[in-house]
Amino acid sequence: MSKNYEQMSEQIIACSGGGDNFLTVTNCATRVRVTYKNMDAVNIEEMKKIEGVLSVIVNDGVQIVVGPGACNKIADIIQKKLNVSEDPEIADISADTNVSSAKKRKINIFRVFSDIFVPILPAMIAGGVLQGLNNVLKNYAVVKAAEAGIEALGDLTAAQVWLQNYHLLSLSNIIGVIYTAIFGFLAIYVGYTSAKQFKIEPVLGAVLGGITLQSALTGVGAVPGQGGLIGVILGVFVMSYIQRAVKKIVPNAVDVIFTPVLTVLIITVLMVKIFMPICGVLSSSIVEGLMWLLNTTGPVGGFVLSALAPLLISTGLHQGLTAIHMEMINSTGYAPLLAVQVMSNAGMVGASCAIFVMTKQKAVKDACKGAIPTSFLCVGEPVIYGVCLPSGFGFVTGSIGAGVGGFFIRTFHVAFNSMGMAGMSAIPLVADGKYLYYIISYFAGAAAAFALTLIVGKARHYQ
Repeated sequence: MSKNYEQMSEQIIACSGGGDNFLTVTNCATRVRVTYKNMDAVNIEEMKKIEGVLSVIVNDGVQIVVGPGACNKIADIIQKKLNVSEDPEIADISADTNVSSAKKRKINIFRVFSDIFVPILPAMIAGGVLQGLNNVLKNYAVVKAAEAGIEALGDLTAAQVWLQNYHLLSLSNIIGVIYTAIFGFLAIYVGYTSAKQFKIEPVLGAVLGGITLQSALTGVGAVPGQGGLIGVILGVFVMSYIQRAVKKIVPNAVDVIFTPVLTVLIITVLMVKIFMPICGVLSSSIVEGLMWLLNTTGPVGGFVLSALAPLLISTGLHQGLTAIHMEMINSTGYAPLLAVQVMSNAGMVGASCAIFVMTKQKAVKDACKGAIPTSFLCVGEPVIYGVCLPSGFGFVTGSIGAGVGGFFIRTFHVAFNSMGMAGMSAIPLVADGKYLYYIISYFAGAAAAFALTLIVGKARHYQ
């Protein structure tokens, strides 16, 4: 497999106009993300023909969809081969390019949020999955303790006594510590990654995020956590301008002392007195508005939102929802909209299974064999780009199937308590123990997509 990744990397470089045209290379869960010095030198159509490339999306850079695992390896190979950075901060954007300075200054809000939140996702996935498994363990302990007639002992609940008897209590507590360390300090992590995005010292961003969590804020008329992650991002953005302004007036000889002191002091005052209250209202309005929408539209709204999810994912626009999911988790501990979005996976997997059954083309069957297991277990892009979009009708019928899954998700009020993968990997992320309801919703969506794709495929004489 390593040889294939080497070959794919070489082909991507060749289609990119050579190694000198690369500015930055990084990756997310399924895509290699590249920014180029000269887009005119990049042959997108030839890049799409590379074996193993599922799709290529041009949106504030180039996103090369290759699937989970492969994206990490290919990005790493290209970085090492060309000695290019994964961090736009370090890249030499002043190099000779054919891109105008106006384009360089252009900000894509979806890309900004993606670059802020994507680095945090591995930690959130780890914390969410572990805590999901821990919840299963603790729920099981409650049942077993009741069956055994175990009673609470001192500070321990009956379930904890049962866990202690089987030497599992320490493990459960350690997982709880991991979860709290990740989700209790999201503001700090977001502050850090926001500072990298806005090109100031990352530790200053982390400090600002930490300030918003301090219980001592009540003494100055503020509420700890008010403004949420949106407030932290806005604060770091403003802090980047404050720091630049301070640097202009502070003599070089004392810059290292007075610039950070004045920057942190000024932004903290602004944060506590202005940004936290305003962003508190904003974040609350967003969360309450979405909850109102989901609760008011119910299963019908779930159908519509899930049916639209494959389109958002295929165009990369779903990245804009990451900030919303994160804010909902940060504010309420739940992400109901994410559970709706994940039903895209069910619809696309179901449609791909039907295409696998119908097709007589070896290339399509091979694509299905590689894409379906990966998507069923974790991410939907392989079946979207490798099977459903090339078929045309399968993308539409799969989207309708996704809508059916979303209908049941909202019927059962299934939500997630963390960010993570899709498919079966999302089961530990399901909140309030509604694992069975998630599985029912998933397979309902997959079955509907399978049946509808078979019907439409046979009507179209698809082979």
